This record gives sequence, C-alpha cells and structure tokens, in this order.
Amino acid sequence: MNQLTEILTTADFKTLADSELVELVKSGETKAFDEIDNRYRSILNRFLLRFTISSESAEELTQRTLIRAFEMIKQLKSGDKIAGWLHRIAFRLTVAENRCKKNVSLEDSDEPLIYQLNQIDLDDEKQNIWRYVKETLSPEEYTILLFRYRDNMTLTNIAKKTGKKNCSVRVQLHRIRKKLQEGISKNLFLF
Repeated sequence: MNQLTEILTTADFKTLADSELVELVKSGETKAFDEIDNRYRSILNRFLLRFTISSESAEELTQRTLIRAFEMIKQLKSGDKIAGWLHRIAFRLTVAENRCKKNVSLEDSDEPLIYQLNQIDLDDEKQNIWRYVKETLSPEEYTILLFRYRDNMTLTNIAKKTGKKNCSVRVQLHRIRKKLQEGISKNLFLF
C-alpha cells in the first residue's frame, strides 16, 4: 500500500469524495469500501424496498449488491458515479431474483381469487399497513394494487388481466394511492 492509504484512518475516509474512495478500493485499500457501504447501504435498501414485499428481501439484495460491487469495482470506469452504478447492480439483481422465483400465478390456480389473496404471507413490518389496505379497498382495488406492487406487473398486463383499458388502470391506481395516502395520514396511530 502506498503512504496515503497507510496514513488514512476510518474518520479520514468520511471526508473523501466517492471517486477517491473508489480509487483507493481499486488500489487495494479494502477499508475504503466500508465507507462506501456506510454511505449507500440505507439508500440501496430503500430503493430495493420498492421492488420487494419484505424488508428481509430488500436487506438481502442490498447485501448482495454491495458484495457484487466490491467484486466488480475495478470495472467501474473513472468518471462514472458510484451511486448510479450501485443502483444498476441492485436493479439487475432484483430482476434476476424475480426471474428465478417460482411464483404460482394467480390465474393458474383453481382457488378463488379472494381466497388466494387471503393466503398471502405478509412481512411483520408491513402487516399492519397491508391489513389496513385490505380493509379499506374493495376486492377489485386490492387485486389491482397487488398486481402492481407485489407482482410488479405493468399497467398493460394488469389491464389484460382485469379486462380494463390501460388508462382506466392508471387512473384507478392513482385513486387507490390517493385514498390510501389520505387514510393512512388520518390513522397514523394504527401503524
């Protein structure tokens, strides 16, 4: 290691720019990656929560993202922003994970749709919110919301599955989100 990295302490890493940290990691200073981890772990976790239904899944994908980034950091071109690069890795891992999952499609089952919706295993952290959502929305609204956020379906696919037009689904999702936002802000004590 060069003299610069021998002199730096953990506190010094906090003052360095992302590009400087990347260069240090590329030169073999693995402790510099700890600072990258500190800066981006929570950001990545929040980003991944948008694509997963549980905080455990998001945390696992965050960890895998950071491991992959550490392994591939030499491929990061100088001048590229590490934040965007980390988000690309996270998103690609999420897509790969979703492809590998063997989810049973709701339409392939012989069970009635409402029964299937009742059987969804919800994460403890989000259970109260999803219970509130289920109690607040009609079965049709709840189904559309699940298609969009649990199954990550596009508006086009939701429209095909429900027999509606794309614009109708978009408007309905907007109204559902508005309805939930108003209800949750009024009933914050429930959560």
